[in-house]
Amino acid sequence: MKSQVLDRTNPLTQIVHGRKLSYLGPGGLTVRTATFPIRDIHPSHYGRICPIGTSEGINVGLIGSLAIHARIGRWGSLESPFYQISERSKGAQMLYLSPGRDEYYMVAAGNSLALNQGIQEEQVVPARYRQEFLTIAWEQVQLRSIFAFQYFSIGASLIPFIEHNDANRALMSSNMQRQAVPLSQSEKCIVGTGLEGQAALDSGALAIAEHEGKIFYTDTDKILLSGNGDTLRIPLVMYQRSNKKYLYASKTPGSAG
Repeated sequence: MKSQVLDRTNPLTQIVHGRKLSYLGPGGLTVRTATFPIRDIHPSHYGRICPIGTSEGINVGLIGSLAIHARIGRWGSLESPFYQISERSKGAQMLYLSPGRDEYYMVAAGNSLALNQGIQEEQVVPARYRQEFLTIAWEQVQLRSIFAFQYFSIGASLIPFIEHNDANRALMSSNMQRQAVPLSQSEKCIVGTGLEGQAALDSGALAIAEHEGKIFYTDTDKILLSGNGDTLRIPLVMYQRSNKKYLYASKTPGSAG
């Protein structure tokens, strides 16, 4: 994929743009040679590439987004986390699997996403095994998902009740969030999924202190915080121009204290 200027329309756009995947570029495919099977969803995308977050138009299926819990493994492959269920240990051990390795495990799906070990699991649960969906006993389950939204990208995971929406509408709303103009006075959404705060922290648009403390001085340029016997200086962004010709300016949380 060719280098691009970071899209800074809003904080969500910054983090989503950095997690893009592309079949195009040097050594890749072209729009004309990409057939429908290449653009379609593959079972190996499960938990690694979002099935919703893709481009519209001629690039559909060729531009994708990383799932929120996916990571790049040692050998460059995308890995997805699962909880390994063992009869010997009561706790659940996290396991990262690359494409192809999860086919050898019985992976619980659907309503078997509860992480609380004290909950009585159902006797029969839906599971995925070798690219097929089966109904097996709970004792046969070897892996289970760690989070209900781990199969979606950051943009898609911010859509409330996405499981009740049409896939085409979810795709459009996921892309439209990145077109929103930032507000001069940010407000908390009335209905959300609970991931808005984490997305804001990971976007890099917020000033985060390394440790807790007490603010004893604030102005338009910096925040001075005292704690752990040290004084921490947190710089603020003031009147900075973005790539989309928007104005970026940080706001202090309030008065000292």
